[in-house]
Amino acid sequence: MQPRLSAALLVLLGVTLVPADEPERFPIPPRTVKLELTGSTLGKVTAAITKQTGIPVAIPEKAAAEPCEGLFNGKPFWFALEFVADNTGNRIVLHDAGRKIALEPRGKSREVSDIRGPFRVVARQVVGRYLLDSGTVFHEVHLDTHWEPRFPVFRIDSQPKITKAADDRGTQLGTQPASTRTQPTGAVHSSTVRLTGLTREAKRIGVLEGQFTVTASAKMLAFTFPDLTKGKTPVALPPQEKVAATLKRVEKDEKTWEFELELTYPPDIPHFESFESWTTENRARLISPGGAKSFAPDDYQIQTVGPKVLAVYRFKEDAAKGLVNPAGKGWSLAYTAPTPPVEFAVPFELKDIPLP
Repeated sequence: MQPRLSAALLVLLGVTLVPADEPERFPIPPRTVKLELTGSTLGKVTAAITKQTGIPVAIPEKAAAEPCEGLFNGKPFWFALEFVADNTGNRIVLHDAGRKIALEPRGKSREVSDIRGPFRVVARQVVGRYLLDSGTVFHEVHLDTHWEPRFPVFRIDSQPKITKAADDRGTQLGTQPASTRTQPTGAVHSSTVRLTGLTREAKRIGVLEGQFTVTASAKMLAFTFPDLTKGKTPVALPPQEKVAATLKRVEKDEKTWEFELELTYPPDIPHFESFESWTTENRARLISPGGAKSFAPDDYQIQTVGPKVLAVYRFKEDAAKGLVNPAGKGWSLAYTAPTPPVEFAVPFELKDIPLP
């Protein structure tokens, strides 16, 4: 979010809500925040943001009673969180590979960031390097790209495609082309941009502009097969978001139960190479009668064939845990799978990045 809004501006706004910008068009829109909490506290504002977006935000217990204004009119989640952090002396911190979000005291830290839809790009550090053996001088800008942890990103450019780079005097900087992609784990991706042409006269990187190409799904779908009685398969559920799910078979081999599933997606989903996967977040669980217990599979096999997902999940009977005859009355199989993946560009523009 650039430029930052200061506490003074918040005071000047009074009870006027921070207005909504013209929304950028993303296949996966951001969760938004609409609040009018004046004279409130950090605990109440972050709790309201969590309630509206479904994205938990942790804060230090001792900071819950600190004064905080919550005045937003349809602003994206990351914008609202940055605004709150800036005006309470905190910063956004990610834990568990970006799956958990917290506000922690800022201290002496400095951030340069940009928010685009449900994505946020942050410059974390700048490192100057002088390779004595070759006489090469360059700088590395370390970036974190993260997104709302409610949806999965299956692949992202390893490094962004830089379209503009200049120092604070307007001198154009050299960059290296990048074309590889990687599959992130969690909800954050770290990358490095190499710049050449920075001199001692430059005090800042004036602008660093580019984009990441990502492949993601808007959300995870929940399918439930309520009747696992042996001999009644295949069972086809009503499609959700153009995704059809079928329980192909239920079989027992000694003390191991096998459940074979097939999911059919629209034919126009993005192409994935053989070493790439868009099923990393798929999950299956057996639910006991009445929903008292759930069981994860002991092992599974999953593969994609064009727009189809073929999966086999195996569960071992265990009387001590209560897993006995899951094909009996009252058992069900819960399955989560992503909506059809989409591919799109996430642009960013970082300004005034300090140099060491």
